[in-house]
Amino acid sequence: MSDARSQTASTLLLDEHFEAGDDRFVDEVLASEAGRKLKALASRWYADPRPFARRALLRYIDDGCDRPHHRGLVKILYKLAEQAGDDEIVGRFMVAFDRLVRRKLVKVTRYDWVTRTSSDEPCLVSDTGAPVRLPQGDVASPRFSMRTRHYLRRRAFRYFRRLGRRDAARYGRAIRAALALYRDEHLDRPERLLDAWGLLHALYWGSPAIERLPRGVRLAEGASLAELAPAPIYPEAWQGAFDDVLGLVMAARSRTVRAFAIGLLERDYAAELRGLPLARVRVLLESPHDEVQTFAAGLLRQIPGLGSLPIADWLSLLQTENAAALAFLCEAVVEHVSPARLSLAECVALTCARAAPVAELGLRWARTKPVATAADLDTLARLATAVAPRVREEAVAWLVEVLGRSPHGRAEHVRDLLDSRHEDVRARALELFEADARFRDDTGLWAALAETPHEDARAFLIRHLGARKAAFSPEALRHVWAAALLAVHGGARDKRAVVRQIADRVVARPGEADALLPLLGVALRSVRAPERRAALGALARAAFRAPALRDAIARRLPELRLFEGEDAA
Repeated sequence: MSDARSQTASTLLLDEHFEAGDDRFVDEVLASEAGRKLKALASRWYADPRPFARRALLRYIDDGCDRPHHRGLVKILYKLAEQAGDDEIVGRFMVAFDRLVRRKLVKVTRYDWVTRTSSDEPCLVSDTGAPVRLPQGDVASPRFSMRTRHYLRRRAFRYFRRLGRRDAARYGRAIRAALALYRDEHLDRPERLLDAWGLLHALYWGSPAIERLPRGVRLAEGASLAELAPAPIYPEAWQGAFDDVLGLVMAARSRTVRAFAIGLLERDYAAELRGLPLARVRVLLESPHDEVQTFAAGLLRQIPGLGSLPIADWLSLLQTENAAALAFLCEAVVEHVSPARLSLAECVALTCARAAPVAELGLRWARTKPVATAADLDTLARLATAVAPRVREEAVAWLVEVLGRSPHGRAEHVRDLLDSRHEDVRARALELFEADARFRDDTGLWAALAETPHEDARAFLIRHLGARKAAFSPEALRHVWAAALLAVHGGARDKRAVVRQIADRVVARPGEADALLPLLGVALRSVRAPERRAALGALARAAFRAPALRDAIARRLPELRLFEGEDAA
């Protein structure tokens, strides 16, 4: 009873959504298994002139036409479209029917009675689980039989074959619209490509690499899919259609179709490709598909007047991320662009490109530019943000060298390098910081190191702070120590070093005890016992020698009971 009620609810929703023009109608159709209801709906649905009905029909066919109990609906819709000469709908059916037959590659052991030997041979067998054929008059079976599946895909392409004999131009327009709908996920294995009956006949009808048999297409003896070259049925339908074929390169959702279109263009439209304007080549370069980008990069070499192309256009072209295309582009740039046409800023921008070939070219050209002014040095400092690791390493080494000898080098440049998220950049910056007196004696840089989130820079600070603390005012030194303690987590080695330094400072300068002891108290609570005992021992020894320090400890660290026995006595 519950199944009957859910089916009744589903059919009611079908009618309701259809009458209302609700896009949820397609979802209800796809979910329904009420075969008779769906079959009765077919004629009314196809004849409905509303854009909603057409949109819903296209979406339904794109689902694949293989839902349980949808046999009657699919057959009637296809016959209506065929009778109406509806090229678009039949094209959609061809794409869907090409997915109805699925084979898988298996190894079959064959025995040769002449040689008395066995061998494993590859063989394609059905992978759909559908029965070979249904009994005569069977209307209840939920799925198409294998025999019907083969028939449907042949019949869909037969429509286009007859159309091509009558009107080659119309056939060309219709078949190209259908070819654009094939998807990579439907052709992701060689056997799936061989199962796409309509696709293979449309693209490779005359190819000697395939054999067309009633049960399906197979590779010819000794042939491979790599040997497939454009050999379409009705070649005249592809003549004089340069713009349409080029449009197919961009519109196709399948690599197979894009490769066919590119091959056809290179073979039959070489002259048109040579005259292709840059604007159209750039559209191809922006394609998300690498084979289209590579094709477009090759076209760049054929564009007349490429040497006079504005630098902004070259920089835009080099933004593509396809490695093969970039190789072509870099060669073209080296051939047609003089480094003198680029500013230092443009060379640095190229160096910061994500693709290594472009970054290498940018750095090579940047090194030919003079760095004479403070503005030039500010521009060059952006090399530290280079993305390609090997290029960044070389670029930062050069930047550090320039900073070391330039009179315009400022502490801000070094600080930016120290703040870099790249460890290799910080390592170079620390070397420069330590070696160059201009930066080594800058108190602001040492203070900035205390606030760094990077462990390597913070360790450098702690390691050198003992030698540099004489250059700091007491206030600056407290700030550095406080910032270092806040930045170091747990009982890390750097924090232990700071604790020792603060304790030593208190012992050496009791006058600063009131300012430093609260900081030391916070630090002592977060280090391990051995480090805590060492610092407290130093404080205790100094306190017994200096009564003023003893009073400061009692005020600032009241939890310490260093003198209780002495007070009682």
